[in-house]
Order: sequence, then C-alpha cells, then structure tokens
Amino acid sequence: MSQQIIHPLQKHFQTSFEEIKQEIYIQTTITDLNNTTQNSRHQFRQEIAQQILQQDDHLIPLKDLSLKYNTHIETGLNEQQAEINIQIYGDNKLTEKPKKSKILIFLLELTNGFSILLWAGSFLCFLAFFIDSSDLSNLYLGSIIVFVVLLTGIITYHQNATSEAIIESFKNILPNNSLVTREGKTYQINSSRLVPGDLLTIKSGEKIPADIRIISSIEMKVDNSPLTGESEPLLRQDDALNVQNPLEAPNMVFSGTLCKQGIGKGIVLKTGDRTIMGNIAHLSQQEKQVKSPLREELDRFVVYVLIIAVFLGVLFFFLGFFVIQYDITSCVLFGIGILVSNVPEGLLGCVTISLAITAKNLAQKSVLVKNLETVEALGSTSCICTDKTGTLTQNQMTVSAFWACLDFQEGALENNQVFQDLHLCSVLCNEAQFDEKSGEVQGSATECGLLRYFQEIEDVKQTRKRFKIAKNIQGNEAKYPFNSKDKFSLIIIEKEDENNNFCVYLKGAPEKIWNFCSHIQNNNEKIDEINQEAQKLYENANNIFGKKGQRVLAFAKLFLKKEDYPINYRFQLQNIDNFPFQVNQFIFCGLISFIDPPKLRVPSAILQCRSAGIKVIMITGDQPSTALEIARQCNIIPRKKRTNYDDQEGDFYQKIDQNDAIIIRGDEIEKSFEKEKSEGFPSEYFLQKWIKKPYCVFARTTPAQKLQIVQACQSQGYICAVTGDGVNDSPAIKQADIGISMNISGSDVTKDASDMVLLDDDFASIVQGVEEGRKIFDNLKKSIVYVLVSNVPEIIPFIAFIIFQIPLPITSIYMICIDVGTDIIPSISFSYEDAEIDIMTRKPRKKNEHMVSLKLLFHAYFLMGVLAIGGGFLAYFTVFNQLGFPIKSLFGLAIEKGVLRPPKGDFQEGFGCKNCLNDDCAYFNGNFMQKKAYNCMQDLDLLKGQKEWDFKWLSNEFGDYDLRKSLIFCDEKSGKWTPKIKWGKCNTSMFISPVSGNTACFTTEALKYAQTAWFCSVVLFQFSNVICLKGRKTSFSYTQMNKFMIFGIIFELGFCLFLLYVPYVQNIFGSRPLNFEMVLMPSLPFSILIMVWEELRKYLVRNYWWFEKYSYY
Repeated sequence: MSQQIIHPLQKHFQTSFEEIKQEIYIQTTITDLNNTTQNSRHQFRQEIAQQILQQDDHLIPLKDLSLKYNTHIETGLNEQQAEINIQIYGDNKLTEKPKKSKILIFLLELTNGFSILLWAGSFLCFLAFFIDSSDLSNLYLGSIIVFVVLLTGIITYHQNATSEAIIESFKNILPNNSLVTREGKTYQINSSRLVPGDLLTIKSGEKIPADIRIISSIEMKVDNSPLTGESEPLLRQDDALNVQNPLEAPNMVFSGTLCKQGIGKGIVLKTGDRTIMGNIAHLSQQEKQVKSPLREELDRFVVYVLIIAVFLGVLFFFLGFFVIQYDITSCVLFGIGILVSNVPEGLLGCVTISLAITAKNLAQKSVLVKNLETVEALGSTSCICTDKTGTLTQNQMTVSAFWACLDFQEGALENNQVFQDLHLCSVLCNEAQFDEKSGEVQGSATECGLLRYFQEIEDVKQTRKRFKIAKNIQGNEAKYPFNSKDKFSLIIIEKEDENNNFCVYLKGAPEKIWNFCSHIQNNNEKIDEINQEAQKLYENANNIFGKKGQRVLAFAKLFLKKEDYPINYRFQLQNIDNFPFQVNQFIFCGLISFIDPPKLRVPSAILQCRSAGIKVIMITGDQPSTALEIARQCNIIPRKKRTNYDDQEGDFYQKIDQNDAIIIRGDEIEKSFEKEKSEGFPSEYFLQKWIKKPYCVFARTTPAQKLQIVQACQSQGYICAVTGDGVNDSPAIKQADIGISMNISGSDVTKDASDMVLLDDDFASIVQGVEEGRKIFDNLKKSIVYVLVSNVPEIIPFIAFIIFQIPLPITSIYMICIDVGTDIIPSISFSYEDAEIDIMTRKPRKKNEHMVSLKLLFHAYFLMGVLAIGGGFLAYFTVFNQLGFPIKSLFGLAIEKGVLRPPKGDFQEGFGCKNCLNDDCAYFNGNFMQKKAYNCMQDLDLLKGQKEWDFKWLSNEFGDYDLRKSLIFCDEKSGKWTPKIKWGKCNTSMFISPVSGNTACFTTEALKYAQTAWFCSVVLFQFSNVICLKGRKTSFSYTQMNKFMIFGIIFELGFCLFLLYVPYVQNIFGSRPLNFEMVLMPSLPFSILIMVWEELRKYLVRNYWWFEKYSYY
C-alpha cells in the first residue's frame, strides 16, 4: 500500500483528548506516589498500569492501525517517515532521573562520617580561640582542619565524578539493538532510534524496547513481571480477544518486559517516556540499592574508627583535665589531636581511585563492570560455573561432517533425497537470517553455521521462498521454536504429493530426535524401520562426533496424510503433548556435526584458575561425550585423568565414587533427588557430594538444574561466579555471588541480571577480572596498614604525655600534616600498584575474612608501629639532649612550674653567683635574686605573695626564657638555688630559633625542635614503610615503583622541607629547622631496620607455614 508522509504539525494535532487527560492523570499520580509507602508500592504499580493508558490501538483493525501510524504491516515505515517520526517523538529513551547538583554532591562529601568528626574538631578549636584569643595555635589548628576537610572532599568528589563518568561511558559500549523492517528491508538499528510505526521482530531472550502491538507470533511468551509483578510467562498472539484493558490484551507487549520464548513481530505504538514503563519508571529509581561486600567492609571499618577516635578523644580530654590538671583549652586540643590522628583521611580517596583504575583496566581487557564495587567481590571467587559455547569455545560453528544413510558422508550429496531433506530442514527450521545491510548472519551459533554452509549450495532466500509455511490455529506460521527444556524445534510446510499435504521438519538434540523416530531414510527412496543394527550405528556415530568435541544436531521429517490434514488445516503447536500428530513416527534423516574449538587463551586460563585455588565447573547443554572432550581440551579435566564415562561397567554411583573426574547428565541430577527421597538422604546430598570432586562437568542440563548446581556450590561455602548467555540462564546468574553475562551471544535479560559483561565472551577475561579483584583487596589492605602505622606514633605520644608527663612529643597540627600532607598521596599511590607476582597462586579468601583483620591490626600497630615509635622517641630524646635536656630530666617535666618568670632573653652563664649551686649564674633569676646575696634564704622574702610561673610548653610566648633560671628551689642545707632537674650542655650560640631570635637551648623552643624531629622521623619511617608494603609476601625488590608512589615520596620530602625551612610557615605549624644530627642520625637506623625486618618476615612467611598463618595479614 502507498504511504503518505505526515507533517509533524499535522501529527501533533491528532493527539486525542484522552491522551491529554492521561498526561494530567500521570502527573497527579506521581505526586501520590511520593506519599506511598514501600509496602504498598507494588500494589500501586499495578493500579497505575491498569489506568495509565486509555487507548484502543490493540483493538482497531490492522488496516486502520497502519493508516494511523502511516506504516505497512509487511514492509514497515519508509526511511523518510522514520526520520520525521524521530523529530516528532524523539529518541526511544526514558528521561533520566534528575541528578543531584554538583554543589550538593560536594557538600555531601564534606559531611561523611570522617568529615563530621573533623568539623567538630575545628569547631572546638575556634571555640577555644574565642575563649582565649591570646593563643593563636587554636586558630591555626582549626583553620588547618577546615582546609583538610575541604581538600579531602575535593579529592573524593573529583574521583567519584571520574568513576561516574567511566560508568556512563560503559553504557555506550553495550548498544541495545533491535531488528526492524523498513521499506521491506530487515536490519538492525539501535533501539533508541525506534519510532512509532516501526515494524519490529522480537526473539527469545530480548528485552522489549517499546510498547508494541503483535501482528504475528510463533509461540511467543513474555515476562511482564517488571511491569505487573506477574512472574508466569504469558503467551502472546495477534488477536486481542476483545480484551479492553491493553495491559491484559494478549496482542500487546510493553517496554521493559522480556521475551522468554518464541518469536513475534509487531508495530511500535509508544516509545520513550510515552510508554507505560516510562510513566512509572520513577518507581524503580526510588528502589534502595543493596550495599556491595566492599562497601559493607568499608562502612564497618569507618564505624570502628569513629568509635575508637571518639572514645580516645574523650578519654584523653578527661585525663588531661583531671590527671595533668591542664586548663580546658589545652585538654580540648589533646582530644582533637586524638580524633585527628585516628581519621584515615586518604582511605576513601584510595578506594575510589582503586575502583576507577580497575574499571578502566578491565574495560581494556574486555570486561565491563556495571557496579565498580563488585570488582573486589570477583577477587574472592572460589568457584566459576561456566557454560561452554561462546565462553570456552569460539562460538563459530562450522559444519564439519554428515552422518546419513547409516554411514559417514563426505561433503554435499548431489541428487540425494536425504541430503535434500537435511538441506531443507536446516534452512526452513531455522530462525537465523542474513542482515541486509551488513551481510552478517544473525541468530544462534549453530543455526548461523547451517545457514553459512547451505548458502553456498543455494541462496537461503530462494530456498525459503519456494515453500509456504502452514498456519497454526492463531493464523501465524506453524512453528515450534527451540527451547532449553524440549531441546528441539520444528516447522510445518506445505509440500503436496500424491498422499500428503504437509511435511514436518524437526531439528534438535540427537537423543531427543532419535526417540521421536520409528524409521530411518536409508537412501533416495528406501525408508527402513529402525532396528538394533541401526541403533548401534547411530550411537557409534554420535559417540565419534562427541569424542572429537563436536556439537551434533539431528534432523527428521514426518509426512502428514491428505485425508487427515486437508490443505487449510490449522495446527495446534502450543504444547508438545497436544501436537495434532504422533511424535514417535518421524523418519530420521541424519546427523550434522559442527566444529567449535576452544578459544586460544582458555586452556591456560583454566590452569591459572587451578593454581589460584578456583574450582571451574563446566555446565553445558551438549551431550556428555562432547562435553568431556571440550573439557579435556580446555584443561578442565586433565587429558590423562580417568572419568566415570571411561568405565564401562559398574553402578553409576559406584563409578562416581571411584573417580576424581566426573561427567554428570542433567537427568541423573533428577534421579539423584528421587534416590535421596526414597533412601532417606538429606536434600541435594549427592549433588553437593559431586561438586566437591576436583574435576566436575555437567552435561545436558536444563536452566533449572544449572540453578540447583549454583545453589549447591554456595551451600558448600563457595563464592560462586556464574556465566551465561541465554534468557534461561538469568535465574542462575541472579543467584550467583557474581553474575557474568556475554556481550556478543548474551541476551538482554542476562545482561540486565549480571554484575559484569564479557565484551569478547572469553573465559580468560574472567580470570583477568579475578586478578584485578584480588589486586584491589591487596592494595586496600596495604593502604590501610600504611595509614594505621602512622597512627601509632601519633597516639603513643599522648599516652606518654599522660603517664610519664614528658613534654608532648607531637602536636595536633603535626598529626594533620602527617595524615593529610605527607601520608595521603603515598596511601593513594597503592591504587596504582601492579598485582604481586604470587597473586594468582593464592587460595581465594574466605567469606568471613575481613579486610581489616586482627592480624592486620597487630601487624600495623605492634610490629610496624612499634618501630615507628622507636624512631620517634630516639629523635625526640636526641634533640632534647642536644638542647640541654637529658633524657631523665624530661620525665615529669610537663607539669613542673617555675618559681618566677626570669628576665626575657637572659641566658647568662658563668661563675660569680654565690647564691646559686656551684656559683653558676645559669640558675640566677634576675627578677627576684640579689646579686650580692650569698645564700638563697636571703632571696625568699622577695618571693612572698608571688605565684609560681606556669609556663606553657606549646606556646611561642615562652620561647625567650631560660628555664634553668626558673626551675629551681632553695636548698636549705646548702643555702644555694638548686635546679629541680639535671641539665645538660648546649651551645647557646649554635641553636638560634628563627621564631624567638634567641637560642633554643634550655627553653620551651627545645620542644618545638623535638616535635619537628619526631615529625621528620615519622615521615622518614613512612618512606621505608611505603616501599615495604609494596608486597604483602613478596620482596619489594620484585616490584617496580609506580610513578605516583615516587611522586608521593618526593612530595613528602618537599612538604617536610617546606615546613622546616620557610619562616612564616614555622610560626603557623610550630616547625623549626633541624640539622643532620637531629634528623637522620636518630631516624635513619629505624627506617633501615623496618626494611630489614620486613624482608625477614616475608622470607619466613614464604617458607614456614607457622609464620604464614600468624604473620600474613
């Protein structure tokens, strides 16, 4: 029929009043939905679906429908009308849920668990400064904490944005194509380019891309559960049966639902947001996302850290206030210091970057991850249940050999009736077809192989045109599509001769087809009854093909007599039990075998899995002999390993027990369930026993049995990854811990159900995914250890300060400088680390193995952390000793008070002060002592009514005072002013503080130098630590330094020098310039020691099981 091109404006005014009312109804419904509870959402979804479309497109005659949409039921739209419709209706896409604004996302990054803790700390700092504005350290600390929160927020926001961009880019890698007919040509287009009026063909396993009215159907069944919740597949046909509700009409299919079986053809009615699913899509957008195991591990770690940080912060606040009796401001600083030291600011950034890098790496290796956090779960996989065709093999079926006329045949048999029947059955009983644009064959692998072979003999189109297909009772083509349960397909064609009107061609699994046959075609005219000799020849041929690893299809035919089946007979083909002809009277035509060799990388990948402790189970629909040979070619079963199929005699269960390598048929699984019930065994006793075998293959299985196998593996504690491509694989993929679908051969249903998609359908890509998942887990452990190690020399100083009352070895500002300034880049650099050389020789981690384990904490805190403390204390005591404070004198010094503040800048030394011990003027305090006094008792009158001098170690205000002149007491026995502590020697002209302008000897400035030395010691220790952590078990000498880690070490060094030697920065951070003796001499030995110790520990772990068990974190 001719097609009239309709102008967009004209089309616009054809919108019915009912559709306008519908849009108003939708908007009010959405408002109601926001107030709908979670429990009633499913019921409300059904109510919307029943009311949302008030249209009659499913009821009007096809001729009127064609006119309405300006299309043709046979040739479809023309290209010009399709382009106009695109302009009118837009792309066939759902409007995406409005994304959160970038500002809001950034604000959320600033308010996570760690950030809230830091915000609280900064608030307390500013509050302390408000109470006492004379102490600028509170202002500095608060400002630095705010800077830290903003910096970490920016880093995390940037990396999350990068990760989201990666996931968005992946959407374009998996285009959803549809098979359309336009201008009489059938070809594939992207589903987003579909428009109302398009003539669309839908096959089993495909997702319905739009709302469609079916005009022809071959046993098409759809799963409407995404729309209505109804899980039972519904049969579709071309008649509405006068059903008024479009949702219940049997000639309607809807966007987002799934074609579970058969084939259908229809006209697109609604696309994009105008579909029923488009109108209620926001319901699915509101569904709560389930946390991945990695996210649960991280949340668990964050909660533990927050509890510990808050507890220690509050504890040290009270200890400082009640034990040391410091003022509240100082105690607040101590509490904040503990809070800050326990927050691993760089960890979340490390996680995000690790996942983003891994996703990129996997994409380059043809593995697409739909959720970044599932990558880590793949690394813990202990069992892979894989199908055969397309995953292990190349999925390029090539016709290899024929068995017909009770013998093997070489090539095509000219003028032979048997070969002609094989030819017709292969082409007519075949849903594959050539794409008219690309010329490639579209369809299943075996059917494509048949079409490619017979295309060389006769053009497939011409062959199909020569025969008319009979009709079923619905008026559609009399076909029975292949399904995994029945394992055959058939077609009925009109083929008149003297006695017959129709011929049934049958194609499917050999054992299935053979059982349908009572006769065998021996040669051109002779048809013999099947006898024992024919049975043996058939079984021998089938076994020979199978042992070569070839897939085999059997073919048969059945003539239907004129007297029983008149020319206009309509066939009932909905169920095999109701076929209108006897299914056990077919004539066997022959066998065709196909070569589908394993992919090149698969055998080595299987061996790699075995070395990694991963069990590989092959689950296939092929016959056992074929499955066994492919399993041997792929190394799933070693070539010399004997199997139960190699044993000719003995009971089935006895043969299973005697062999480590077993082949189990699907029907034997069902028989084992019956045996369990009759003999009182526990449920799935035999199946769970079988999967424990070292080498296991399941053949001739159904999707339900595949699901049972996966469940059995999980019940035995395996973390199970499952591959699949067909629509019936989706239950097993959903059940799996990690579902993996195929891109090339995979159906839309399995892709939606899976966590990962193999872009090249190659099993070896799974192994690469496992390696990447293990690497993530490894690198996160390393990053956590690196961060926790530096926490120890940050927390212990506060404990030493409380218990031993030494001047505080490190300040809160220094801790922030370590956590954010020097540690954050090296901790993130672990994200860029390559996998360790032994990563695929380890056993998979167990389900109960946590990322942060007791062994990890012990390693970080009590092995590495103790050495870090040693370096810090050695540097601290060394600097104090050089500046006149011997080690013994530091104990208790934090709470000491001076008799009276000495004169500012007075560092007088020498002899001549008679009232001081040894006449040493170093103890002479000119603010109250008399120069001519010979006895300290003469100076006591001047101290009456004077308060003790409570100097602050952490304040710059007291750096100009010589503590020797204040930390004294009057010894009544000797009559001399005697020092409270023993002082050492210090060259006052050598150590000049850039802040006070005076010497650091014997002053509170000495603490600034000691704290700086402690800070440098931790930084230097972390230099060695980051190198040691490159391998958890292997020596760092076997690993390469990644560029980001080198940059991190250089940045650490540069940041350290920046703090030490930039004058104004010294005022803010409390840093001081150090010489060689103060930094390297005390710290370097511990940095070298940690590398020696770690190499020794790794050696012991590699060679002695006890160390591996208790020292391998």
